Amino acid sequence: MPEIRKRSLEKSNALWQEAQDKILSGCQLYSKGPETHIEGVSPIYIDHGKDAHVWDVDGNEYIDYDMGLGPILLGYQYKAVDDAVIAQLRRGMGYSLVAPEEVEYARLCVKHIPSAGKVRFLKTGSGATEAAVRIARAYTGRKHILRGEYHGWHEWTAAAESVRQGGLLAELRNYVHKFDYNDLDKVQEYFETYQGEVAAVITEAVENEAPKGDFLQQLKDLCHANGALLIFDEVVNGFRFSIGGAQQYFGVTPDISTFGKAAANGMPLSIVAGRKDIMEEVDKKIFISTTFGGDCLSLAAGIAVMKELESGEVNRAIWEKGQYLQDNFRRLAKDIDVPIDLKGYPCRMSLEYTDYEGKRDWLYNSIFMQESVKRGVLLGWNIFPCYTHTREDLDFTLNVFEDAMKVYRTALKSGHPETYMEGKPLKIVLG
Repeated sequence: MPEIRKRSLEKSNALWQEAQDKILSGCQLYSKGPETHIEGVSPIYIDHGKDAHVWDVDGNEYIDYDMGLGPILLGYQYKAVDDAVIAQLRRGMGYSLVAPEEVEYARLCVKHIPSAGKVRFLKTGSGATEAAVRIARAYTGRKHILRGEYHGWHEWTAAAESVRQGGLLAELRNYVHKFDYNDLDKVQEYFETYQGEVAAVITEAVENEAPKGDFLQQLKDLCHANGALLIFDEVVNGFRFSIGGAQQYFGVTPDISTFGKAAANGMPLSIVAGRKDIMEEVDKKIFISTTFGGDCLSLAAGIAVMKELESGEVNRAIWEKGQYLQDNFRRLAKDIDVPIDLKGYPCRMSLEYTDYEGKRDWLYNSIFMQESVKRGVLLGWNIFPCYTHTREDLDFTLNVFEDAMKVYRTALKSGHPETYMEGKPLKIVLG
């Protein structure tokens, strides 16, 4: 069975102390920061990665399941992608005019993504969803947006949150409205309240909860019946569910979709893809322009990723690895009698923790994550199997999960689970 590892986190902790003095919020993405892990037990800084493993700055090794928060689809230092980036680097990173790689990558996107009549490239998922919403508003001439899950940090979506509202215009909240996944009645209610004023509905095609019945098609039909567009945010799902994203998997093609994260296996690249008639209608009305949208290194990586995906082998393998992990996790949880589930689709899963009465608490997440990282498995919000997770990695992980489940059970039954924390419990953050 996996042993609790003797680790030093001295370098990680020292860097974090300095970062808080020099970097706004200490890091660039809240979800990577210490608050979302177990500060004092989890590493803070990663030095390098290879395949599905990472090493922190103190030299400790972990099997990684957050995979850069989703971008690492194939594995760290994946040769075909790295070779493509290095070859492009020797030719140039970006030029004074457009590069042919833009056309090559666009050709692949239009070929494989159902909603891609035309595309535009950006750097981040937030940038892509911002572009999608702007296109929808320009096309429909309407202001209101109905949104589901987290869709980035830009004003149009952040205004619907309840935290970190500094610098946002209060009136923006009048134009963005949240609904829960599978809640068609709420969407219908919004359409009635803002009749003739809704430009688009934006949602992930799926997170962990499966669509009920024909939810996605009904959502599309509801949008079109009310003169609105349907946008799928595929920033997380895209290229993970299939080469054409979750829209291809579920067989429902949105009017516009956004891709990011896994598009370039760690290089910054995102896509807004839309129906050709929509994109051509708004072409002269909108301003979406960014120097690094045509960054040749990211495009080279994106082309290489797409070519790896074309045979279907990568996606088949990722689903198989995820299914193996999920099935065996659930068997262990049942045998050990712990109220934890590994939910979602095999290519994108998350752990759901409760106590024996069904109550959720971030403390419960923290206990399990703590016990896992102590034994060499690094967890985050999601569990993303990558192409280079091996069966040995998965079996080792399941052994770690077995140990963590036993500690979790003991902690819950003690009546004082908080006493089992060795570090600071994690906190929920936005982004």
